[in-house]
Amino acid sequence: MKQRLAMLGGPRTVTLPFPPYPVIGHEEVSAVTKVLLSRHLSECGHGGIVGEVERDLKEYFGMKYALTFSSGTDSIHAALFAVGVRPGVEVLTANNTWISAITAICHAGGTPVFCDIRRGAFHIDPAEICRKAGPNTKAVIVTHLWGMPADMGPVLKAAREKGLAVIEDCSHAHGARCRGRLVGTIGDVGCFSLQASKAMVAGEGGFLITNNRRSYQRAMIPGHHGLRLGQELTYADLKPFASASGYWKYRACPLGMAVASAQLERLDELNAARQANFDRLSGRLKKTVPFIKWPKLPRRSRRGWYGTPAFYRYDQKRVSRDVFARACWAEGIGLGGGYANWYQTPLFQDMKFYSQLWPVRHENGVEFRPLPAGALRNDEAERRELLVFPAPAVEMPDLMDQVAAAIEKVAANMAELARVQRKERRR
Repeated sequence: MKQRLAMLGGPRTVTLPFPPYPVIGHEEVSAVTKVLLSRHLSECGHGGIVGEVERDLKEYFGMKYALTFSSGTDSIHAALFAVGVRPGVEVLTANNTWISAITAICHAGGTPVFCDIRRGAFHIDPAEICRKAGPNTKAVIVTHLWGMPADMGPVLKAAREKGLAVIEDCSHAHGARCRGRLVGTIGDVGCFSLQASKAMVAGEGGFLITNNRRSYQRAMIPGHHGLRLGQELTYADLKPFASASGYWKYRACPLGMAVASAQLERLDELNAARQANFDRLSGRLKKTVPFIKWPKLPRRSRRGWYGTPAFYRYDQKRVSRDVFARACWAEGIGLGGGYANWYQTPLFQDMKFYSQLWPVRHENGVEFRPLPAGALRNDEAERRELLVFPAPAVEMPDLMDQVAAAIEKVAANMAELARVQRKERRR
């Protein structure tokens, strides 16, 4: 007999607790204590734990330069400035990302141009790059959303044809690989968040990596201290910024970098635990719940971790994604449904609202143009189907079995959910 759904008064399936996150152990506590006792709690140059972390990041990613920040958003702003984004310049971006990756374009003086995604993936469609890049377009941001690496080959090809810099937003994808290469090392600049829900944390923080010396030096200018700029700027046209730069104050906090230093050492270990949990969950559900479809990776690729995305491919007229998710929540699974539809929010629709923060139109004629609803068809179709499953950073096979059993229980009661949906629609 089928068990009664928890949302209808039946027993809850998931009884084991999800482990606390972030994973904090002796290594993080020791690293923070060491910095506290040193009383070196602010870094204007590139010494102390900040310098140590930047050296470790260069080694981990095999890159020439790494630069820390107070947030991932700051790193994107700095990366945009580094590649030449300024007022009157357009930057291409997907809509399905965290909003800070979009507003960072505006912080840099640029104008965002929303692009659609490829169906069945999460990333900007290379064909959109070719369609929407114009004479004033300078860069494209590629977000490795939910840790799923974008297929960078077609993106790079389209961007190079249009003369665009490529910035990788890897905030969800620490340690992910695309066709054998670590994400963040493939485009011109790679940007990462270290916010407390990410796969590697500092509490709040971020960093960028690049092999381009000029981009590295320019990336300091928006928000790093004049002391560091005076020490590191070598180009004649950049040296004057050492006297007075942008001073958004994007420097990383040493205490957060102490946490990040310990987290970097265990990143691959935490990712391996997440992978094991995902393999146990998806391996079972692939056999038992066929209307949940798991996205495919490019060949020789490895996912990063910020939730685990899947597509809900049941007839939504009978049982919508949202009703299914509510039933799963009642069983004890915190399913996500993705980000808001940013391009349809007031900020990007009401130009009087937008103009309180940024110029709508620039002297060269570049202006932000709101898109009508339905303009990004693949994006909107996908967001109606998206489910984001949890992937704990501690290997927990028994918990994953309970999660799978809960999903199977809900899937076995779709007829009952259909009746619930019909009643709700009649109200």
